[in-house]
Amino acid sequence: MRNDVEVILVGDELLRGERSDAHLVFLSRATRRIGARVRRAHVVGDDVASIAALVAERLPLTRALVLTGGLGPTDDDVTREGVAEAIGLPLEFSEDAWQSIVHFMESRGREASDTNRRQAYFPRGAAVLPNSVGTAAGFRVDVSDCAVFVLPGPPMELRPMVDAHVLPAMDSIFGRPPVRVEMFRTNGITESQLFELLAPDTTRLEHHTVSWLPTLGGVDVVLTQRTGAEPARLDAECEHIHGRLSELIGNRYYERGDRPISRVTGELLAARGETVAVAESLTGGSIARYFTDHAGSSAHFLAGAVTYSNQSKTDLLGVRAETIDAFGAVSEETCTEMAHGIRRRAKATWGIATTGIAGPAGGTPHKPVGLTFIGVAWEGGVQVKRMILPGDRATVRTRASHTAIWLLYDQLRRRG
Repeated sequence: MRNDVEVILVGDELLRGERSDAHLVFLSRATRRIGARVRRAHVVGDDVASIAALVAERLPLTRALVLTGGLGPTDDDVTREGVAEAIGLPLEFSEDAWQSIVHFMESRGREASDTNRRQAYFPRGAAVLPNSVGTAAGFRVDVSDCAVFVLPGPPMELRPMVDAHVLPAMDSIFGRPPVRVEMFRTNGITESQLFELLAPDTTRLEHHTVSWLPTLGGVDVVLTQRTGAEPARLDAECEHIHGRLSELIGNRYYERGDRPISRVTGELLAARGETVAVAESLTGGSIARYFTDHAGSSAHFLAGAVTYSNQSKTDLLGVRAETIDAFGAVSEETCTEMAHGIRRRAKATWGIATTGIAGPAGGTPHKPVGLTFIGVAWEGGVQVKRMILPGDRATVRTRASHTAIWLLYDQLRRRG
């Protein structure tokens, strides 16, 4: 049986580890919306023969083939040549596509160059897919009952093209209802811990497959419908897992859906008419960024201060110098004063503070790398959590950021 969709990611930079893939997750989720599934993904370098061989191999085995990357103006952008060789059609110049490139460049005060002309060549008979935000138009060509979609690499160019052209075309090919996927998000629990608790329930599911996806904050449990499952049975199984998670881990289960903890917490704050401010040392501004990633966050996020030095903790937050002298910057006492200080100075309902040793250097036997204190303060109270977080510097900071936001979420949920 032929696969629904396969993806070919083109680029030497992917094979050399200079760039990470930006498309597979997006394409997999997008195609599910029209009832199709990505069954295989491949990575190939910027080489005409390699691209041609892979495309020719996959054409008889899939109903829709999506290639990304290699449509730029430079001599290492050879995807169009590779596809043309695979399907045995010559490249032909499109005056319409060329004029679109010229107008695009002129609208930005620049002139199209001879180098750009190669972006106006497409396999004979291909349908050109316009690019509204760049010069690299995509194209579609149908071969051996396979629809081949060739798309530019930059995400800001590819994603509008998928929504405007690829998904409508695939919808006409497959004509199926969307594939239902339910995500249940948790924080502060390991994959093995959650599996031991929930496996007696998930192993009895008849109409879903189950994926366990660890994150730096917790674990996402993803249920994907099996082919032919009835909606009522799908609903019943999802409701069962939702209820069991609430029973088993309480507030560590924070979201049925795909919202991150920062958005869930921000919306809780907004619904309560409350606000938060953050004082960050260890996390270097990450918590503020997570909160402000979401539109409308100014309704609940008031201020953030990156107080990395001891002096800044004293000057900006009012942490007493004697507290730092007695206990150190990485201590429960300093974290407490940081959380209260930012809350008072920003006039916020809640204050969050982080301090710790992210590494790789700076640790001692008494205060090892990974030692972290996270504080959440409110009028008349504070919670400080001491943790030793594993991982490299980036991992420690990310884990601390997620935990800090979850601690605030937990406090909000405890208040109803």
